[in-house]
Amino acid sequence: MTRLGLCCRFTLFAVCGVGWNAQLFAVAGPWAETEQARVRLVSRWAAAAPGGDAGLGLEFRMAPGWHVYWLNPGDAGYPPKLTLSAGPVSAPEILYPAPQRFDLPGGLVSFGYADEVVYPLAATLAASAEVGASPAALAAEIDYLVCAEQCIPYRQSLALELPIADTAVVDPEIAPAVDRWRERLPRRLDSLAGGRADAVLRAAAGPELDLDLALAATGLAAQAPDLFFAPHPLLVVERPAPRTVADAAAAWSVHLRPLDETQPLPARLTLEWTATGLALDGAPVALAGTLELARPSSSAALGAPLRRVGALIAIALLAFLIYRRLRAAPPSTTA
Repeated sequence: MTRLGLCCRFTLFAVCGVGWNAQLFAVAGPWAETEQARVRLVSRWAAAAPGGDAGLGLEFRMAPGWHVYWLNPGDAGYPPKLTLSAGPVSAPEILYPAPQRFDLPGGLVSFGYADEVVYPLAATLAASAEVGASPAALAAEIDYLVCAEQCIPYRQSLALELPIADTAVVDPEIAPAVDRWRERLPRRLDSLAGGRADAVLRAAAGPELDLDLALAATGLAAQAPDLFFAPHPLLVVERPAPRTVADAAAAWSVHLRPLDETQPLPARLTLEWTATGLALDGAPVALAGTLELARPSSSAALGAPLRRVGALIAIALLAFLIYRRLRAAPPSTTA
């Protein structure tokens, strides 16, 4: 840091009532490093205010070819699990920016982030946090999995010294990265003008189902649309297939299979989705929503097989009647 920058930083902290010593503490904790990735705690604040957003983020930087996970990891893996062990901050909730899809050997698919990611953390600094020269000492434990063609689990200890001031002060070095990933958090479709999700759940073979989903909103367009679903306790969600629907920005058909085909699915199903590769008034946007859908009745699910069975019975009956008539006909005679 230059002499001018150091003086400016001292002035900033002095005005905010933090004190000279606070500028000695970074708003990024030390990296926990491995060969595949490194991770640390950061804050968008040079100084946080008691009772306000702590501005925290969980920053990963991966070696080429490696990735970490979204809330739904896909066919294998798990997302990071963060546990705060010390500090005047509420239990942090990991928020998940829009993911990307990774096609892996063996036909496996995973969802997550390559190169780098900052998971925003929803956490509040305690109102009782003391303003002064001593920063708040935060400590956390993180369990995570980093994968390429193979996966390696890690458990690391993280720390952060967070200065506290009467008024929050933005850190010009860290805040842009945290904010960039916050902007990649999905927006609720129903918060947009004209936002709607048209969804139909149809019966497929046996207990399986097909979902048709179409998204629309004022100013919404598709660029390279993709669709992801949060983990479901009862269903296996197969890869969405894009389709074209009039008056929709993006649409897909999705095949759903019960995890346990011996158990009936409930009358109503809840599905949480995230769509990526969209643009709102020309700016990239990810969207999210929740579907509450009635499961098609068992009679509807059996309709197609029963119709096929009925057709076979009708053919067999017709063949039997023809056979009976031929048997009952008198034998022909010749002169």
